[in-house]
Amino acid sequence: MQIHFSVTDPTPGFLDDLREFLARHAAHVIIDTSWTPDRARRYFETLPKRAQNIVVEAVANDGYVKAEDLRTEKEPNLRGHSGGLKSTYEKGVAKGWWPDGMKIPVRPVGRGFGKVVGYQMPEELVPVFFQAIRDFRNGKSSED
Repeated sequence: MQIHFSVTDPTPGFLDDLREFLARHAAHVIIDTSWTPDRARRYFETLPKRAQNIVVEAVANDGYVKAEDLRTEKEPNLRGHSGGLKSTYEKGVAKGWWPDGMKIPVRPVGRGFGKVVGYQMPEELVPVFFQAIRDFRNGKSSED
């Protein structure tokens, strides 16, 4: 038997009780660390505008966007654009929107220092984030 449940707006006390219960039964608990359309929509709508643009372009380009395609005459430097990708993920973990252990859906690609050459989204997440962006643009929020 599998039991799936979700809780809307859990209180801190409820979350503490749930964590304690899950810790006691950890051997029998599997945490769903997949990006669902609801999680993706909440992630997307919480991102700063510049980071949203990275996600939109990655989805529009089958999971990869070149850094050069994000640079504009007005903003030739991407410094600070991708910081929201990680901080929004961490905020979601802290608020209980998704479990720790999920992968950040878009990662910078580069040598590890200096300018990034692009941003990569795993192929399997492209349709999930496509739906999330569509829902967001159609006025459906993660609160619905």
